[in-house]
Formats: sequence, structure tokens, C-alpha cells
Amino acid sequence: MRATTRRGWLPVIVCVFLAIIWVTVLALPYVAGRSGITDAIEYRLLDIRHRLVGPLSPASDLRIVAIDDATLNDASVTGQNRRVLLARLIEHIGQSGAKSLFLDVLLADAGDEEEDNALARALASLPSVIAGAASFSAQGDGEVALIWPQEVFASSAEAGLVNLSTDEAGTPRYAPMLITLGQGALPSATLLAALSEGGIEASLEPGRLTLNDQVFPLDHGLNMPLRYLGPAGTVPTISASTLLDGPDPDALLNNRVVLGFSAAAMGDRFATPFDDSMPGMEVIATAISQITGGPSLQRDARTRYLDVGHAAVLTLLCLMFLTVLPLSRGMLVVLVLAGLSFAITTFLFGSGIWLSAAMPLVAALPPAALVSVLRYRQERQQANRSEKTVASLRRFQSPALAQRIESDPEYLAKPQEQVLVVFFVDLTGFTGLSQTLGPEGTRNLLQKFHRLCAQSIETFGGSVFNYMGDGVMAVFGLDDDTDPAPDASLNASVDLVRALSAARLEEAPDVVLRCRIGLHRGLVTLSRLGGDSHQQVTITGDTVNFASRLMEVAKSEAAVIAASQALCDGLKVADKTQTARQAEVDIRGRAGREQVFIWSQDVLDAMQT
Repeated sequence: MRATTRRGWLPVIVCVFLAIIWVTVLALPYVAGRSGITDAIEYRLLDIRHRLVGPLSPASDLRIVAIDDATLNDASVTGQNRRVLLARLIEHIGQSGAKSLFLDVLLADAGDEEEDNALARALASLPSVIAGAASFSAQGDGEVALIWPQEVFASSAEAGLVNLSTDEAGTPRYAPMLITLGQGALPSATLLAALSEGGIEASLEPGRLTLNDQVFPLDHGLNMPLRYLGPAGTVPTISASTLLDGPDPDALLNNRVVLGFSAAAMGDRFATPFDDSMPGMEVIATAISQITGGPSLQRDARTRYLDVGHAAVLTLLCLMFLTVLPLSRGMLVVLVLAGLSFAITTFLFGSGIWLSAAMPLVAALPPAALVSVLRYRQERQQANRSEKTVASLRRFQSPALAQRIESDPEYLAKPQEQVLVVFFVDLTGFTGLSQTLGPEGTRNLLQKFHRLCAQSIETFGGSVFNYMGDGVMAVFGLDDDTDPAPDASLNASVDLVRALSAARLEEAPDVVLRCRIGLHRGLVTLSRLGGDSHQQVTITGDTVNFASRLMEVAKSEAAVIAASQALCDGLKVADKTQTARQAEVDIRGRAGREQVFIWSQDVLDAMQT
């Protein structure tokens, strides 16, 4: 038994060991911030969480001025130099009370000197940051092309990189605060935009950005995770066309302004959790909002370690429940735990903490699936063994009784009384036949006799309780004492008599088998007899004794079936007693005479069931 138990647990132990290795393989690159197999899944689940949490409000002092299709299609703009128009627009933004400007336009090409100087003067009229970009080689050889503003503009405003870190689908996920290039490190435009007003002390350390006394956790590589606010237009946006003709103080007073292209044919556009196409300047505005008072998102080394702990706990719980519970219930618990895990990460995401939803699921579900397969095989083997056990039980009990015990193992744990028909039958002349047939022939005779008894009794709803050599004890009405058990028992008796008459023995083909049957209906006690290790279901009571004595009556009256008055009173088809002979007889062990109904062999041969 112990060896079997150990063999049953060994695959589970191996699965737990493999699960530990699996979680470790996932965790090591994850905590180091390297790309892994969970990233693609995590970003898809991150998009779902963005949509579940819904749109958020940006920093209250942030506005976008968009050079949109309406601006480019304005008749007053057509044919004019774009840098001249840009200079005028920036001047009007400054005159509208903007406190700072971020220009998401690359000014890397030299233009007309006078026009460039006019644009530079406009940029210098208010704290401004202009965009630069680093173009990395697609071959991954480390080659970087720096697209930087002309010196005339860089001397009038701060210049920072607008590079964003995107996933494989092209959705920006991080805004780097500092980008390391071959010639050194350059700050991001996002960080410079937050510092452009002056008076802010900034500190960049591994894992965090500090602006005055406010700390912003950063992921590996000084990357700030992006928390999207909503679809395009969530950051209040003004068309540049409304400012080209003059300033609008009510629109931009004391606001930080992001100026860039949103026209369909201009500027970068990105897919986001809320949009298939969002202007790049609005993504930059989202990043600026995060470090200037808008909703932020925490993902750093600490949250990554929490993710690994979350993954380990979820994996352990899934394996534990799949091991200790039945497989169907265990799988349901695993699904509930997976849903609860995602719900927790969604709730924390709403609070500004980005815990991985994919890491725990990817860590837990493959080991859980492996254990489920093993448990399924174990349960199938156990079910097969149980089926064999039940089949064996049915061979030692009548089908109806075996089914009752199978469905209710506590059946008859306490004795119970019930009105039943008790059926006794034995072979006529068995002693003489056994002497003639010998041991093997006698065994064949008893097998045939018992088989025919079981067929007739069970065909009419009875249950065999005991085989006693050349005799059989059965009951009718076990499932429900309101069923017409008397009719069924009498029909079974006639069927058995005919079956025996038609049966032939190979050892004695001329021998016609006969029997005697006693039938009585009354109250019996059903109980289990025996010790704890082996028990037998049996019936006791005066009804049993009376039915047994009726076989003696059948013998003394030269009859085949002897039924009590109580049984015949319960017949639904009353005319069945018309073929019987009634007699008052003495019953051994009972005082007085009893009325019985007797059927002889010749009457039964003509009787129809």
C-alpha cells in the first residue's frame, strides 16, 4: 500500500520540481529587465487593463496645440513658408499665456537664415524644448544616426530626444528619461519639458527620478512606463488654425503646451490601447503629464520581484489544489485563481501600480496543465479499478442491491423494516441427481439452475439475496413496496418453472428439471450481518420463515408453487388465483392452519403469464 502511494505521488513531486525550474527560468531574465516570453502576452493584457480602468484626466495645466488637417487646409496658410508660420504660431502661443512649450517638430534641416532666426526668436520668447531623435541601425550593430536641431534653434531652446520604447506591435510602452548613445547620454524631451519652467531640482538614479521632493519609480534603463490616459483627444487639444490669426489667453493661460502635427499625412502615429492611430505628440504629452501632476504608473525592480513572488505563489496554489482535490474541482479552483490573479493586477493597475498579469499565468498554467494530465490519468486508472470493483460487487450481489450500495455506501448501516415478497425455490430431486451426475455434472446443474433463477427473478424486478446449494432466496418490491410485487413474484415463478422444464443437461438429456417455490408477502427486517471487514445484506423475520415453510407445503401437496393468502390478496390481477387450488394446511412451527394457494405442474404448463 505504501509503495503504491509513493508511486502515485512521485509524478506530482516531479511536476513540482519542474515547476520550480520553470518559474526560475522565467524569473531570472524578468527581474533583470530583459525581454522574455511573457512580454507579448503582458502587453496584450496591459491593453485590456487600460480599457477596463478607462480614460483618465491628464495634468490640469497641459494642453496640445495641433497642426491638424484644418490648419494645413486653411487658405491663409497655403503657399506660406512653414517656418514663418511656425514662428508666428509660437509667438501667439506665448502671448496666450503659455508658461512653457514643447515643440514636437524636428528642425534638423537648415532653412532661410532670416526665417530660421525668426523661428529661433519665437522659441526664445518662452521656456521651450525642441525635439531631437536618435535613429538606431536595424542591423543591431550599434550604429546611431542623431537627428538634432540646427544650432540656431538649439541655442534658443533646450533639445531632447523624443525616442520611445515600443513593443513588437509598435505600441510605445516606455519613455526613456536618459538615452545612452555612442558619444554619451542625452536627456529625453519629456524630462526637459518637465524642467523647462526652472526652479526644479532633478535627480536621476537607477530605478527612480526625483523632481524636488517627488519620486517617480523607473524601470530598468531609466525607463518610465507609459500610462495611457485615453483615446486621441483625451489631452485637451486646440487646433493651431485658431491661433494663427492671433493669441487666445483664455485657452492657454498658465499651461504647458505641446505643439506638433496631428494631420493625417504628417508626423508619427502609433497604435495605443485606446486607438489604432494616435499622433506621436499626444503620446509625448501623455509622458509629460505623468511627471507634471497627471496619473503615473509604477513599474520598477520592486514590482518585478513582487511579480515573481506572485507567480511562485499562484503556481504553488494551483498545484496544491490540483493535487488534493478531485480533478474537476481542482481545475475549477485553478480557473478561479487565475481570474483572481488578473483581477488583483487590474485593481492595482487602477491605483497606478503595474504588476504583471502574464508572468503569474505563464508560470502557473503550464505546470498546472501537466499536473492535470497526470491527475486525469490517475483518476482514469482509479475509475477503471472502481468499475472493476463494482463489477465484482455485482457478481456477489443482485444488480438492484449492488446499485443501492454503490449509490449509498451507508445503505442499511442501521436495520430497517419493509414489506416485501419473499421468494424461496429449490430443485426437486437434487440429491438423487447429484449422485447420478457426479461432482462436475452437479456443478454444471447448479450453475444452470442458478442462472435460470437469476434471469427469471431479475426479469420481473426481483433481487436474489442468497444462493443456498440447490436453493435460492429472493425478494420482490425492494426498490418500492408500492410496486405490484406479488404479481411480479408469481410471474417470475411461472417463468422459472417453464424455463427449467425446457432446460436440458448434457450429462442427462432425458432429465426434466422441476422445482418447488414458496411465496409470502409481509414485513421483514433488512440489515447487514457480519464484522467490519466483511458484511452481508440479509433479511430476517417471520415472513422469511413462512415463505421457506411453503416449499414444504408444495412438496406435501404434490405442487410446484405455494403462495400465502397475504401474497394473493396483494395481486393486482386477481384472476391469476382462479387457476390455483386453495387449501388449509398446517405450517411447521406455526399454530393453527393457514390458507394457501397451490399451483400444480400441469396447471402451470397451461397458464399464461
